[in-house]
Amino acid sequence: KLIYGAIKGMLRELDPHTNFMPPDIFKDFETETSGEFGGLGIEISVTNGILTIISPIEDTPAWEAGIKAGDKVIAVDGHSTKGLSLVEASQLMKGKRGTKVVLRIVRENEDEPRDISITRGSVKVKSVKYMNLDDGYAYVKITSFIENTAKDLEKVIDNHIKNNKKMEGLIIDMRRNPGGLLDQAVKVSDMFLKDGTIVSTIGRAKKDKEVSSATKKGRFTDFPVIILVNEYTASASEIVSGALQDNKRALIV
Repeated sequence: KLIYGAIKGMLRELDPHTNFMPPDIFKDFETETSGEFGGLGIEISVTNGILTIISPIEDTPAWEAGIKAGDKVIAVDGHSTKGLSLVEASQLMKGKRGTKVVLRIVRENEDEPRDISITRGSVKVKSVKYMNLDDGYAYVKITSFIENTAKDLEKVIDNHIKNNKKMEGLIIDMRRNPGGLLDQAVKVSDMFLKDGTIVSTIGRAKKDKEVSSATKKGRFTDFPVIILVNEYTASASEIVSGALQDNKRALIV
Protein backbone atom coordinates (compact mmCIF):
# COMPACT_ATOMS: atom_id res chain seq x y z
CA LYS A 1 0.00 0.00 0.00
CA LEU A 2 2.84 2.39 0.86
CA ILE A 3 4.71 1.71 -2.40
CA TYR A 4 1.56 2.22 -4.49
CA GLY A 5 0.89 5.45 -2.56
CA ALA A 6 4.45 6.67 -3.14
CA ILE A 7 4.28 5.98 -6.90
CA LYS A 8 0.90 7.72 -7.10
CA GLY A 9 2.23 10.80 -5.30
CA MET A 10 5.38 10.93 -7.40
CA LEU A 11 3.48 10.79 -10.72
CA ARG A 12 0.99 13.42 -9.56
CA GLU A 13 3.85 15.94 -9.71
CA LEU A 14 4.03 15.56 -13.51
CA ASP A 15 0.71 16.55 -15.11
CA PRO A 16 -3.00 15.60 -14.92
CA HIS A 17 -2.61 13.08 -17.77
CA THR A 18 -0.04 10.90 -15.97
CA ASN A 19 -1.66 8.36 -13.67
CA PHE A 20 -0.60 5.24 -11.83
CA MET A 21 -3.02 2.35 -12.26
CA PRO A 22 -2.98 -0.60 -9.87
CA PRO A 23 -3.97 -3.91 -11.56
CA ASP A 24 -7.70 -3.76 -10.65
CA ILE A 25 -8.11 -0.21 -11.97
CA PHE A 26 -6.16 -1.04 -15.13
CA LYS A 27 -8.54 -3.96 -15.76
CA ASP A 28 -11.51 -1.56 -15.51
CA PHE A 29 -9.77 0.86 -17.86
CA GLU A 30 -9.31 -1.85 -20.51
CA THR A 31 -13.04 -2.69 -20.53
CA GLU A 32 -13.85 0.94 -21.36
CA THR A 33 -12.11 0.76 -24.74
CA SER A 34 -13.82 -2.49 -25.76
CA GLY A 35 -17.02 -0.68 -26.81
CA GLU A 36 -19.33 -1.88 -24.02
CA PHE A 37 -19.12 -1.30 -20.27
CA GLY A 38 -21.20 -0.31 -17.23
CA GLY A 39 -21.16 3.34 -16.20
CA LEU A 40 -22.26 6.87 -17.08
CA GLY A 41 -20.73 7.36 -20.53
CA ILE A 42 -18.58 10.46 -20.04
CA GLU A 43 -15.01 11.37 -20.90
CA ILE A 44 -13.34 13.40 -18.15
CA SER A 45 -10.17 15.39 -17.65
CA VAL A 46 -8.57 17.43 -14.89
CA THR A 47 -8.27 21.01 -16.14
CA ASN A 48 -6.57 23.55 -13.85
CA GLY A 49 -7.11 21.17 -10.96
CA ILE A 50 -10.88 20.88 -11.64
CA LEU A 51 -12.60 17.71 -12.83
CA THR A 52 -14.09 18.67 -16.21
CA ILE A 53 -16.35 16.85 -18.68
CA ILE A 54 -14.67 16.68 -22.08
CA SER A 55 -17.71 15.07 -23.64
CA PRO A 56 -20.72 12.91 -22.81
CA ILE A 57 -20.75 9.92 -25.19
CA GLU A 58 -23.85 9.99 -27.38
CA ASP A 59 -26.85 7.81 -26.41
CA THR A 60 -25.47 6.99 -22.91
CA PRO A 61 -26.98 7.69 -19.43
CA ALA A 62 -24.91 10.91 -19.05
CA TRP A 63 -26.00 12.16 -22.50
CA GLU A 64 -29.67 11.50 -21.70
CA ALA A 65 -29.38 13.17 -18.27
CA GLY A 66 -28.25 16.40 -19.95
CA ILE A 67 -24.54 16.46 -19.06
CA LYS A 68 -22.69 18.85 -21.38
CA ALA A 69 -19.12 19.24 -22.59
CA GLY A 70 -17.33 21.79 -20.42
CA ASP A 71 -19.34 21.03 -17.25
CA LYS A 72 -17.16 21.10 -14.13
CA VAL A 73 -17.85 18.33 -11.59
CA ILE A 74 -17.24 19.70 -8.08
CA ALA A 75 -18.76 16.76 -6.15
CA VAL A 76 -19.87 13.16 -6.68
CA ASP A 77 -22.56 11.94 -4.24
CA GLY A 78 -21.54 14.73 -1.88
CA HIS A 79 -17.80 13.88 -2.01
CA SER A 80 -15.68 16.81 -3.18
CA THR A 81 -13.58 16.12 -6.28
CA LYS A 82 -10.94 18.67 -5.28
CA GLY A 83 -7.44 17.21 -5.54
CA LEU A 84 -8.61 13.90 -7.03
CA SER A 85 -6.70 12.29 -9.90
CA LEU A 86 -8.57 11.14 -13.02
CA VAL A 87 -8.36 7.54 -11.86
CA GLU A 88 -9.75 8.36 -8.38
CA ALA A 89 -12.57 10.45 -9.85
CA SER A 90 -13.62 7.75 -12.30
CA GLN A 91 -13.65 5.18 -9.45
CA LEU A 92 -16.09 7.45 -7.53
CA MET A 93 -18.45 7.55 -10.50
CA LYS A 94 -18.38 3.84 -11.28
CA GLY A 95 -20.89 1.45 -9.78
CA LYS A 96 -23.41 -1.28 -10.51
CA ARG A 97 -25.83 -0.83 -13.38
CA GLY A 98 -29.17 0.51 -12.19
CA THR A 99 -27.69 2.45 -9.24
CA LYS A 100 -27.82 6.25 -9.10
CA VAL A 101 -25.06 8.81 -8.79
CA VAL A 102 -25.48 12.56 -8.24
CA LEU A 103 -22.98 14.89 -9.89
CA ARG A 104 -22.78 18.49 -8.68
CA ILE A 105 -22.09 20.52 -11.80
CA VAL A 106 -20.87 24.07 -12.37
CA ARG A 107 -21.91 25.18 -15.85
CA GLU A 108 -20.66 28.17 -17.79
CA ASN A 109 -22.94 31.25 -17.59
CA GLU A 110 -24.87 29.79 -14.62
CA ASP A 111 -24.55 31.39 -11.18
CA GLU A 112 -25.45 28.37 -9.04
CA PRO A 113 -24.16 24.76 -9.16
CA ARG A 114 -26.78 22.18 -10.17
CA ASP A 115 -27.19 18.56 -9.08
CA ILE A 116 -27.74 16.07 -11.89
CA SER A 117 -28.85 12.54 -10.97
CA ILE A 118 -27.77 9.80 -13.40
CA THR A 119 -28.72 6.14 -13.34
CA ARG A 120 -25.72 4.01 -14.25
CA GLY A 121 -26.38 1.81 -17.23
CA SER A 122 -24.81 -0.34 -19.89
CA VAL A 123 -22.76 1.92 -22.12
CA LYS A 124 -22.56 0.66 -25.69
CA VAL A 125 -20.40 2.87 -27.83
CA LYS A 126 -21.06 2.98 -31.55
CA SER A 127 -18.04 4.98 -32.58
CA VAL A 128 -18.79 5.39 -36.32
CA LYS A 129 -22.07 6.87 -37.60
CA TYR A 130 -22.70 7.28 -41.33
CA MET A 131 -25.03 9.36 -43.48
CA ASN A 132 -25.31 9.41 -47.28
CA LEU A 133 -25.35 13.04 -48.45
CA ASP A 134 -26.32 12.02 -52.04
CA ASP A 135 -24.46 12.80 -55.27
CA GLY A 136 -21.65 10.50 -54.09
CA TYR A 137 -20.83 12.48 -50.91
CA ALA A 138 -20.73 10.92 -47.44
CA TYR A 139 -20.80 12.19 -43.84
CA VAL A 140 -19.22 10.12 -41.07
CA LYS A 141 -19.21 10.99 -37.37
CA ILE A 142 -16.49 9.37 -35.25
CA THR A 143 -17.57 9.72 -31.61
CA SER A 144 -14.49 8.10 -30.00
CA PHE A 145 -11.64 5.71 -30.80
CA ILE A 146 -12.32 2.21 -29.48
CA GLU A 147 -11.15 -1.28 -30.49
CA ASN A 148 -13.19 -1.54 -33.72
CA THR A 149 -13.25 2.10 -34.94
CA ALA A 150 -10.86 1.65 -37.90
CA LYS A 151 -12.64 -1.52 -39.11
CA ASP A 152 -16.08 0.11 -38.81
CA LEU A 153 -14.94 3.22 -40.69
CA GLU A 154 -13.43 1.13 -43.50
CA LYS A 155 -16.68 -0.84 -43.73
CA VAL A 156 -18.93 2.25 -44.07
CA ILE A 157 -16.66 3.84 -46.70
CA ASP A 158 -16.53 0.56 -48.69
CA ASN A 159 -20.34 0.27 -48.53
CA HIS A 160 -20.76 3.87 -49.67
CA ILE A 161 -18.44 3.34 -52.67
CA LYS A 162 -20.25 0.08 -53.51
CA ASN A 163 -23.70 1.72 -53.38
CA ASN A 164 -22.72 4.97 -55.12
CA LYS A 165 -20.09 3.60 -57.53
CA LYS A 166 -17.62 6.21 -56.18
CA MET A 167 -16.83 8.63 -53.38
CA GLU A 168 -17.01 12.28 -54.47
CA GLY A 169 -15.98 13.58 -51.06
CA LEU A 170 -16.07 12.72 -47.36
CA ILE A 171 -16.87 14.82 -44.28
CA ILE A 172 -15.44 13.35 -41.06
CA ASP A 173 -17.06 14.92 -37.99
CA MET A 174 -14.84 14.72 -34.90
CA ARG A 175 -16.42 17.53 -32.89
CA ARG A 176 -16.67 16.55 -29.20
CA ASN A 177 -14.58 13.42 -29.90
CA PRO A 178 -12.53 12.94 -26.70
CA GLY A 179 -10.14 10.37 -28.25
CA GLY A 180 -9.34 6.86 -27.11
CA LEU A 181 -6.89 4.27 -28.43
CA LEU A 182 -3.73 5.54 -30.10
CA ASP A 183 -3.40 2.52 -32.42
CA GLN A 184 -6.88 3.20 -33.83
CA ALA A 185 -5.95 6.83 -34.56
CA VAL A 186 -2.89 5.59 -36.46
CA LYS A 187 -4.94 3.01 -38.43
CA VAL A 188 -7.63 5.57 -39.34
CA SER A 189 -4.99 8.09 -40.52
CA ASP A 190 -3.18 5.38 -42.49
CA MET A 191 -6.33 4.63 -44.51
CA PHE A 192 -6.17 8.08 -46.13
CA LEU A 193 -2.39 8.37 -46.63
CA LYS A 194 0.16 6.81 -48.97
CA ASP A 195 3.19 8.24 -47.13
CA GLY A 196 4.24 10.72 -44.46
CA THR A 197 4.44 10.79 -40.67
CA ILE A 198 1.23 10.14 -38.75
CA VAL A 199 2.43 10.80 -35.19
CA SER A 200 5.74 10.90 -33.36
CA THR A 201 6.72 10.79 -29.69
CA ILE A 202 10.08 12.36 -28.95
CA GLY A 203 11.75 12.01 -25.55
CA ARG A 204 14.46 14.14 -23.97
CA ALA A 205 17.16 11.75 -25.16
CA LYS A 206 17.35 11.75 -28.96
CA LYS A 207 17.25 7.95 -29.11
CA ASP A 208 13.87 7.96 -27.32
CA LYS A 209 11.88 8.50 -30.46
CA GLU A 210 8.82 6.61 -31.70
CA VAL A 211 7.50 7.46 -35.14
CA SER A 212 4.37 6.03 -36.77
CA SER A 213 4.47 6.49 -40.53
CA ALA A 214 1.93 5.75 -43.26
CA THR A 215 2.39 2.20 -44.56
CA LYS A 216 1.52 2.72 -48.28
CA LYS A 217 -1.60 0.59 -47.66
CA GLY A 218 -3.85 3.65 -47.77
CA ARG A 219 -6.94 2.71 -49.78
CA PHE A 220 -8.82 6.01 -49.65
CA THR A 221 -6.36 8.52 -51.07
CA ASP A 222 -8.13 9.84 -54.15
CA PHE A 223 -11.11 11.87 -52.92
CA PRO A 224 -11.35 15.15 -50.94
CA VAL A 225 -11.75 14.99 -47.15
CA ILE A 226 -13.00 17.67 -44.75
CA ILE A 227 -12.63 17.17 -40.99
CA LEU A 228 -14.85 19.06 -38.53
CA VAL A 229 -13.32 19.84 -35.10
CA ASN A 230 -14.15 22.03 -32.10
CA GLU A 231 -12.62 22.87 -28.71
CA TYR A 232 -13.63 19.44 -27.35
CA THR A 233 -11.83 17.51 -30.11
CA ALA A 234 -9.04 15.88 -28.11
CA SER A 235 -6.32 13.24 -27.98
CA ALA A 236 -6.64 10.55 -30.70
CA SER A 237 -8.96 12.72 -32.81
CA GLU A 238 -6.36 15.54 -32.76
CA ILE A 239 -3.77 13.03 -33.99
CA VAL A 240 -5.96 12.07 -36.98
CA SER A 241 -6.83 15.66 -37.90
CA GLY A 242 -3.20 16.77 -37.39
CA ALA A 243 -1.79 13.93 -39.50
CA LEU A 244 -4.21 14.51 -42.39
CA GLN A 245 -3.67 18.28 -42.25
CA ASP A 246 0.16 18.07 -42.07
CA ASN A 247 0.22 15.67 -45.01
CA LYS A 248 -2.10 17.98 -46.97
CA ARG A 249 -4.71 15.24 -47.22
CA ALA A 250 -7.63 16.98 -45.49
CA LEU A 251 -9.02 20.44 -44.84
CA ILE A 252 -9.76 21.12 -41.15
CA VAL A 253 -12.85 23.20 -40.32
